This record gives sequence, structure tokens and C-alpha cells, in this order.
Amino acid sequence: MKNTSIKSLVLSLLFGLLASSLHAHALWIHTSATTALGKTHAFKVYYADYHENAIEDVADWYSDVEDFEIWLISPSGKRIKLDKVARKDHFEGNFVAEEKGEYQLQISHTAKVLKGTTAYQFNASAQVWVGKGKADLTEQTELMLSRNPKSSRFNVSYKGEPLPDATINILGPDNNSLDFTTGKKGKAKAEINGSGKFFAEVTKTEKFKKDHPSGLKAIWRCATQVVER
Repeated sequence: MKNTSIKSLVLSLLFGLLASSLHAHALWIHTSATTALGKTHAFKVYYADYHENAIEDVADWYSDVEDFEIWLISPSGKRIKLDKVARKDHFEGNFVAEEKGEYQLQISHTAKVLKGTTAYQFNASAQVWVGKGKADLTEQTELMLSRNPKSSRFNVSYKGEPLPDATINILGPDNNSLDFTTGKKGKAKAEINGSGKFFAEVTKTEKFKKDHPSGLKAIWRCATQVVER
């Protein structure tokens, strides 16, 4: 059961304050970057702000964020909606790899607007490699953060096109936070040293013209990826 409408209002106001900030709560997919053919591969999805060391219980997630859908894109381009099971502070699920190449787990969820004139869209992705092989990843979220295989070169795209001058923030396991800016082709090379979990995030706010049919003034988007080394 959801908490009271007062709590929802407070959460909405907090998001209004955070909309112009790079860091806020977001959806994150945790999973290993490699697997094997025929193996059951597990994943977890958290709603968190790792800069604040804040992982929210599912009962406290903003608006209808818990209704997100998670999709698996196979190396040959097959698109499969995956099942998910709610736990105390995350959702979890799994899939079986049947092809060699790169799989992607993708989430894109625009939360129901509780109050105010800004919508919040949460995008998250994870890349899982099965041996070697090319990927046919034609499906993309509106704001997409991805990386090259086994490297720290990141790519940012917006509505299918490379996004230049985007700021990618990476928070390391030592709690150090660094920013990297994409070039003209939407690419950036980040320095990821050491082992552990690295949290990469990019945000973009789109302002709408006056009298937009939705009645909104803007939509705030974020895209995340967890890199485990």
C-alpha cells in the first residue's frame, strides 16, 4: 500500500527542488557484465541516490515508479519483457542467454506527475556480454547511457542521436565523484580505476513551449548504468 497523499506531496516538492540538479533518486540495474550461454543470469533494480547513500524501500518509491517495465534486447534484436519480483528495497529477476553477443537490459519509465509542472523520466540500462559477437541494438531509451565492451568509453544519445556536451557523473566505490563531458559525437572517455561498483549517470531537462498540450513546463530525464569491475 502507498503511504498518504501528504507524503506523496512532500516527495513531489523534493523532486521539484532536485530537477535542476545532476544528482537525484534514479532507477539502477545491478547485474554482472558477463554470462554464458544457457546460464540463468540474475539482475536487481534499485531506486536510489548513491551520492547520499540512500536506497529507498519499494513502499516509499516516488509516484508510480514501481510500475516500471524492464526489457531485454538480445544480440539479434529480439525484445522481451522480463518478469520482476518485489523485495523490501529492490526488484529482482533473471533471464537465460541464448545467443552470443551483447544483451541489454533497458528501463524507461515516466512517472505519473503528482503535483507541479515537471515530469520525471527514469532511464536505466545494463549491458551483458556473452562471449564475442555483434549486437543489433536498435531499441533505445530516449536518454541513453552505454559503454563500449570492457572499457570506460561511454556514449550518450538523446532521442536516437548523439548528445554532445552532456555531463556524465561517475561515483566510485571510494565515494569520489568525477564529471566527464561528451564530445561532438556524444562520446566520453572516463577514468575508472580500481575494483568495485561505479555509478554512472547523465541527466537532461527538456523545457516545453508555452501552452504545451500536456500542461507541463518541462520533463527531467536521467539515464544510469552500474559498472562493476
